[in-house]
Amino acid sequence: MLRLQATPLKLAAIVILLISAGCTRTQYVALGNENASPISPFRQVGFKTAPSLAENFPECTIILKTKTGPGLQKLGSIVEEALSRHLSRKLGRVVDAADRIVLAQRAALDLVHEADIQALALQTNCSSYLRSRVIGSGKTNLLVWSQIQVGIEVAMVRAVDGVVLWRARHMAQRSDGGVPLTPIGAIVDTYSSIKFSSDREITESMIDDTIRRIVRSLTSSH
Repeated sequence: MLRLQATPLKLAAIVILLISAGCTRTQYVALGNENASPISPFRQVGFKTAPSLAENFPECTIILKTKTGPGLQKLGSIVEEALSRHLSRKLGRVVDAADRIVLAQRAALDLVHEADIQALALQTNCSSYLRSRVIGSGKTNLLVWSQIQVGIEVAMVRAVDGVVLWRARHMAQRSDGGVPLTPIGAIVDTYSSIKFSSDREITESMIDDTIRRIVRSLTSSH
């Protein structure tokens, strides 16, 4: 017989999360004021814009290499591709990862140096560049229930003087599984939880959703 190892407290938390997941809305707040509670009824995107952004909104930006932590390197290219796709709908031109690499190699530029980034911006006639990093990615597994979290932070920087024009941050999360009422239900929920936790496409979809919400905060200020 299958024995559940989740405590009553954990089961109660799962119930609350399952209920709140179906009615979650996106809320935009000042950067640093995001609610970190996993049972908040809102998805919160924190953002901050410089006054000069509205005055001189950049028509072009360069997507720089995404910073990731240990074991998360594969997420970098997914983040960069999603940023290019969503920002290209809001800006006149985006220098994506592929073009950035080719142009930097041709000009012998090392984009870990600020001067070389500025040189690339001048070469491409882009007034800004975009830095990004994965600030959190993890999985929670409670036998019959799993949750995946992905956090991303971005900053758009004015190339000529290094002024940060816009910063935004968002932590997205999804879960699957449930609270089983029968042994068969426990088997089904366990299988669903394991399958969800190991599905790479779910993480890719979450990154896309996270960046779409982040980019929306840029347009809301423009």
